[in-house]
Amino acid sequence: MSQKLVFRLAFLLSLLVEFSTAQSKKFVCSYSPSKAAPIGYQPEFIPLEVCPYVIFKAFSFPSVVGRQMLFNDNDKLAFSHLVSSVRKRSSTARVVASIDGSGRELTITSSSSVRRKALAQAVITLLLELDADAVELNWQSPGNSHAGSGSANDRITMVQLLQDLRQAVNAASKSIQNRQRELWFRVSLHPNVIETAYNILDVCELVDHITLDPITVHLLESAHAPLRGEPLVVPKHYDMPTIVIEPGTGFNTTTQHWIDEGCAPKKLLFGVGLYGVKKVYSPSKYVSDSIHIRSATPSYLEHYEVCKEVREAGWNHSWDEHGAMPYVSKALPSGKVERISYENLDSLRLKMDMVEQKRFGGIYIDFVHWDDIYGSCGQPYSLTVYLANRLRSIPSDIGFAIEWNQ
Repeated sequence: MSQKLVFRLAFLLSLLVEFSTAQSKKFVCSYSPSKAAPIGYQPEFIPLEVCPYVIFKAFSFPSVVGRQMLFNDNDKLAFSHLVSSVRKRSSTARVVASIDGSGRELTITSSSSVRRKALAQAVITLLLELDADAVELNWQSPGNSHAGSGSANDRITMVQLLQDLRQAVNAASKSIQNRQRELWFRVSLHPNVIETAYNILDVCELVDHITLDPITVHLLESAHAPLRGEPLVVPKHYDMPTIVIEPGTGFNTTTQHWIDEGCAPKKLLFGVGLYGVKKVYSPSKYVSDSIHIRSATPSYLEHYEVCKEVREAGWNHSWDEHGAMPYVSKALPSGKVERISYENLDSLRLKMDMVEQKRFGGIYIDFVHWDDIYGSCGQPYSLTVYLANRLRSIPSDIGFAIEWNQ
């Protein structure tokens, strides 16, 4: 056998080993006990055959007791119920414990060495005592820009906090053989926050996954989860040509910023909200409706409510060409206009095209129990099933690598 053939066989074998052990893209379903309770949705109802990862949303930020940080007992009980349900039904499904924190709470904690270590110890409790497979820290509004609610030093102290949490997660992984734990970090897609408050290269190096939260841009465009922002057009004036300004507020641009600043696409999990946003605004002859829509107070409708409401008589059905989302609108007796922006299979197809093109590590949905779980408008879990199937059809990163080497 020639030396060249031996090398080729060894290379192919290494690819096969990598392919057999490579993880497919992650499909993650969020579950909130407080939001699921009104419709009687229990952890036992989560379809684990579709949802191999489940995020518990969420633990309130732990209280400070002396030099310790302690999680709320009710949150711990609810999380334990979820973990117990998942473990009974699946040996492979994974549960992620998400920790919410305000900008002020996270600023104070990250700026103190004692509190950073206390939070790290609390995280170990989630991993070892409550049996979480991963922990997600939610820090959506760092910095002190108009979209942030923290400190200008967050960019530095955030990295210090994640370093301590990384050590805690690594220690928990070593304590139980063949049980790898993960650290996730939920972040903003607001362009002002991305540019000023995250040290993206260091953050992405320290965590296993970055979860990109779509709700952080819901006030920037007429569509609440826009694929692209609506261009600002400055009309032609005398000898000056018409100027079109790209606002950079759509997901196609904001997610790319994380990649361009050095975050590996496979670490990014793109968030998809299974809800609609209703707004009531006053139209104007002199100002674009989009300005009034953005400033109107939003109210959120679960998809199982949206899918029924948009079928009622009286709505005008339209498509937001920039946001790439459907919406309905109707005039009210008061002279105002009611508008609902929502997701359907067409808008989700375009978002999944982006996920595939950018080679993200997967997606997560908020929330699995906000889908049409009982099939009131058609197939039960219609959006969840579509997203899961579409994600499975995307070639893994090793598949891309094999194509590139051919």
